Amino acid sequence: MAAAKHDLIRTVSSALAALRAGRLADAETLSRRLLVASPRDPAAHQLAGTVALRLERFDEAEDRARASLALRPGHAPAMMLAGRAARARGDLAGAKVWFRRSSEIPGSGPEPLFQLGVAQIEGADPEFAATMEALIRHFPSEASGWREIGGALMRANRFDGAEAAFARAVEASDDPSHGVNLGRVLLARGRAREAATVLRRAHEKAPDRLEPLLPLAQALRQIGAPREARELLSRLVEAGAREPQVFYAMGLACDDLRDWPAAISAYRRCVELQPDLPEGHVNLGLALQQIGELALAVRCYREAMRLRPDTFGRIAQALPSTPKGVLWLDTRRLRRSLGG
Repeated sequence: MAAAKHDLIRTVSSALAALRAGRLADAETLSRRLLVASPRDPAAHQLAGTVALRLERFDEAEDRARASLALRPGHAPAMMLAGRAARARGDLAGAKVWFRRSSEIPGSGPEPLFQLGVAQIEGADPEFAATMEALIRHFPSEASGWREIGGALMRANRFDGAEAAFARAVEASDDPSHGVNLGRVLLARGRAREAATVLRRAHEKAPDRLEPLLPLAQALRQIGAPREARELLSRLVEAGAREPQVFYAMGLACDDLRDWPAAISAYRRCVELQPDLPEGHVNLGLALQQIGELALAVRCYREAMRLRPDTFGRIAQALPSTPKGVLWLDTRRLRRSLGG
């Protein structure tokens, strides 16, 4: 019996190590082996459910969590697994039931209540206000939980609440990633100077980390420091950045500095990485116009119009704005010429 228990523990440990290392196929093989060997062990079902969740088989994950709970009722981690699976497949009502039940178990810790709050935010549930009060009362310094709440509020465009949540995370932890999150929400609220202060502080805490550089550069450009913004963005480019937003921001900074060749290079890279970004095509066209490449600029404008017809107004203003531009008196003919 002792040997069998030892084998069980070793298999579970190996499967969890495979999960942490991202070896999902190995983890699944081990979890299935454990289920065959110990079909009445709740840990075997919970492990199989955890693997299924990572493999995005959400129905299976919740079924395994239920099987585990049938063998071990009231087990908070299994309820959390069921709640995460339900939320992942879009069943917010079911997720909230699981998270609430888990939060009511003594000693379950802060995670269930924070996850309940996230599900309530995603479902626009008015009960979130009461959950928020409980979180503030019981877990005011749980930085990771407040980060999740802030992220959910950001996705819901509830920027005031997101700012408050991220500010709590910043106060509770020295992790600079919390400052980056707070800086981003301040940028989204149009408070670039405050964002720059918060983001610079996060950057100073971890100068080798790249995460603060893009939002800090965006904030600096907005407050009139495009040269410093370009220096930060150059670090990201040198590090092999492939995010189109990096090159779009670089293009804007180079625009401000009237470095048209560099702006053209940045915008070209941006639209290579994200061809369906109309703003990238418009800005590339504007930069090309500045060096007299009107025909190439018009190609960019046509592509922007194809992607989003409402870019026409900006294009119509841009075309006569440079010495080698062109003024169209008939805007309907201009629209037709651009394919609109």
